[in-house]
Amino acid sequence: MDIIKKLEEIVSEYKGEQITLRPDTTFDDLGFDSLDKVELLMKIEEEFNFQFPDDIQVGAVGELEAIIKKHVNG
Repeated sequence: MDIIKKLEEIVSEYKGEQITLRPDTTFDDLGFDSLDKVELLMKIEEEFNFQFPDDIQVGAVGELEAIIKKHVNG
């Protein structure tokens, strides 16, 4: 599974426009505020069927991809 492509779909749907992500893309680059981040993480949890830790700190898409890979692939 290409996690970055799946994240692009989720972010694009959330933003209402086509978004291209790279591992170094940050939430700030996307114009996300803290509420946007929480809502996006909830959508990602639902899509990938796992829960992020409550204290998660993610700055870039590559970090998010690594966390998802760890949880999805065991």
